Amino acid sequence: MTRIKWNQIVCRLKEKCSDYIRCSSATIAVSFALMAPVVIGSAGMALDFAQAYLVQQRLAQAIDASALAAAASETSQAGIQAKVDSFFEANYPEEKLGAAFDPVVSVIGSEVTVTGVARYNTFFLALIGIEQIDVEAETTVVREVQGLEVVMVLDNTGSMNSNNNIQALRDAATSFTEILFDRTSNPEYVKIGMVPYSSSVNVGLYGLGLDPAGGVYADGDVFVDLPAGTTYTNNVWTQNQSEWRGCVLAYNEGGYDAGSTVNDPYPNDARDSYVGPWDPYRFEIYGWNWNGGGWTQTPGVYGDYKYPNHNCPETTVVPLTSDEDKLLTSIAGMQAKGFTLGNYGMTWGWRVLSPEEPFEEGRDWDDLAWRKAIVMMTDGINTMENNYTAYWRTRNHDIDPGDLNTRFAEVCELLKDEGVTVYTVTFTSGVSESSKDFYRNCASSIDQYYDAPSQDDLIDVFETISRELSNLHIKS
Repeated sequence: MTRIKWNQIVCRLKEKCSDYIRCSSATIAVSFALMAPVVIGSAGMALDFAQAYLVQQRLAQAIDASALAAAASETSQAGIQAKVDSFFEANYPEEKLGAAFDPVVSVIGSEVTVTGVARYNTFFLALIGIEQIDVEAETTVVREVQGLEVVMVLDNTGSMNSNNNIQALRDAATSFTEILFDRTSNPEYVKIGMVPYSSSVNVGLYGLGLDPAGGVYADGDVFVDLPAGTTYTNNVWTQNQSEWRGCVLAYNEGGYDAGSTVNDPYPNDARDSYVGPWDPYRFEIYGWNWNGGGWTQTPGVYGDYKYPNHNCPETTVVPLTSDEDKLLTSIAGMQAKGFTLGNYGMTWGWRVLSPEEPFEEGRDWDDLAWRKAIVMMTDGINTMENNYTAYWRTRNHDIDPGDLNTRFAEVCELLKDEGVTVYTVTFTSGVSESSKDFYRNCASSIDQYYDAPSQDDLIDVFETISRELSNLHIKS
């Protein structure tokens, strides 16, 4: 192989060029004089336009990122504009972008459009009078939900009567629901369920294989074992021992023994593996009676004012649904009563979200086209009522609030293991820092725990979560 060094090539070119110039030096000189600005300008233009194109690419990436970040956290045009500006200032200063820029935000319905105009200062083209090149980039983000299943687990305990906090929860849950449905082009992309909880959870007619209107639900499968002669009623104030309002006991595999002090339904109060049947919650009315040799407790109204469905939440569970009106009607009916069994509420939230029985509306856990989430809200710590809860008679077990907390934490971890995004919300300023840490640990991340000291904060938090759950994508 013959090798020619670069200096040899240069020398040969010089010789050829010299010969040519000697023969046509006058012509070349005139042509060069005429063409030099064009040749130099063309080369400079190519370099300047290449640099301008690089600026345009950086601008486009910056606008995409800023639009997604802003649309996920703000709703008003002014708020989104401020978020975009701060995003650019922090992440894409002029020296990094390579040019000055002016991002402009437009919000129309669910679409957020961000347009940026950058002015690149030329180097070579400035020699021929072109000192700047304007480059543009534009992106549109659609705040739209597709494939979302979310269950609200909501505190309906008696403490929510304070300052009419229950109304603030109604307002927050209403706003949450409306935002998610407003942001989807097809309501079938959104399914929301609800589990109001206090001393128990009310499954209502669903437990008898019926929907609230009395039609067949889930092929008529019954998952509440009503004693003979007991019927369902929606009469909140019924005193009739044979009428059941819809609340259920935690399932105890060995049954409940009136003489036992260790009636503990664990692990069926913390896991989703049991699919029924459950025993009905029947706040047992006992009075002290003299039997001739001492006092005994016997069923009856004597000495006790409690009615059989005492502390049973008035609003029933709502299985996952795309029926916005149905959800809003149920939210409006929530009332505050009873004690705080947040772990029991979370377990039933899991059952509503699950594709397994007793509620079967949920998509498979591994269905990547759907996201699953739970929003758990409380205004205090777990407590055990002195007489009766979903754990049956309090005097017939030794379960304390510490046990409830441990089981609540277990439910949280199991949900996260299934890929569920868990949000937790503590409400009112009365929640201790240790309790906040407890719910903070339950959330999927530190950013998915929220504290809401006031009623306005609670509404804002639910709106923030609904925005985060919105599935953002680039439209154009």
